[in-house]
Amino acid sequence: MTIFNTLPNYQAAVAKFTESMANDADKATQNALYAEAMQTLGSDLTETLTNSNKETLEGMFASQHANKGMTATEIKFFNDIAKNVGTKNPLLLPEETVNEVFEDLVSEHPLLGAINFKNAGLRLKALVAETSGAAGWDNVFTDIKNQLDAVFTEEDFSQSKLTAFVVIPKDALQFGASWIKQFVIAQIGEAFAVALEAAVVNGDGNKKPIGLTRNLNNGTTSNGVTTFNPKTATLNLTTLNPQNAPTLLQPAMSTLSISEKGKSVAIGGSVIMLVNPSDYYALEAKFTALNVNGVYTFTLPFGIQVMQSVAVTAGTAVIFVAKRYDAYVGGGTEIKEFDQTLALDDLNLYTAKAYYFGKPKDNNVAVIATLVAQGA
Repeated sequence: MTIFNTLPNYQAAVAKFTESMANDADKATQNALYAEAMQTLGSDLTETLTNSNKETLEGMFASQHANKGMTATEIKFFNDIAKNVGTKNPLLLPEETVNEVFEDLVSEHPLLGAINFKNAGLRLKALVAETSGAAGWDNVFTDIKNQLDAVFTEEDFSQSKLTAFVVIPKDALQFGASWIKQFVIAQIGEAFAVALEAAVVNGDGNKKPIGLTRNLNNGTTSNGVTTFNPKTATLNLTTLNPQNAPTLLQPAMSTLSISEKGKSVAIGGSVIMLVNPSDYYALEAKFTALNVNGVYTFTLPFGIQVMQSVAVTAGTAVIFVAKRYDAYVGGGTEIKEFDQTLALDDLNLYTAKAYYFGKPKDNNVAVIATLVAQGA
């Protein structure tokens, strides 16, 4: 269990935010609920610090982050946070700290680890390739007959800026640079992960990534920005059981194995069924069996992996090819003292900003399924 699972107020606030995105609430509501979740995170961490000693909280952080030591640049940066609280100038987090946040994102959050998530460094554009073709045999020195084609597109993600609040209790500044670093990156990583997971599943493309549940061929464009509408469920799995699973899941596998342009895609070992935690254990119970070694195993046909995400609407499932979703983080991470109305006397409040891009390669990357009949 990580430190964030021990914060019930924060977990409840996250659930409200992800539900608002899944239900296409207006942008102001989504932003307000995200800000509320981040404030709750800071408040819960502060209360934890108040109600426990430093060593206890350090132990909780240790379970969340491997202590990789600090470079001279990081030591200076986090010492400066402790000493120069009054600065209003934005500063870029050290690159090694950003890399550590990125590594934690992909290692501690299964969905973010499964997709094709890359760190673009300080760049704000990425080259995305869709390859086709096949290698061919022939005599040496003859003309090349079978070329591998690659269509490259340049994706600009400067408009998808993600902001998180970072709270540092003034009393914590005395603990030193190493402790402050863990406190800061724990909050940045968790805040970014919550927003990213919600966007990877349900993002509408308006100043955020395009989610797996969105129809890339159905959107509304205004002022050069396209907002993509949700896909409809095309697969009925309400009667899914071990006996009929191959038959019911086969149409999804067939769709995923062909790109929207009609080209075959190798999907073996890359298909994931994403479900809400409230549906996960009912599904696991159906497909768990005791093997000859006396060990319970949970398996679906075709090697489909099952993952949980609060971003998925209860009663539905998102079946997708993980390696066919492109996601990038770039532009560095900027941190700045927050000097507006949320600042409190006993807290130093900062904003952390980074740029993210995410998009399925085409509409055949994901299939939406119904797990529970409406009204059931």
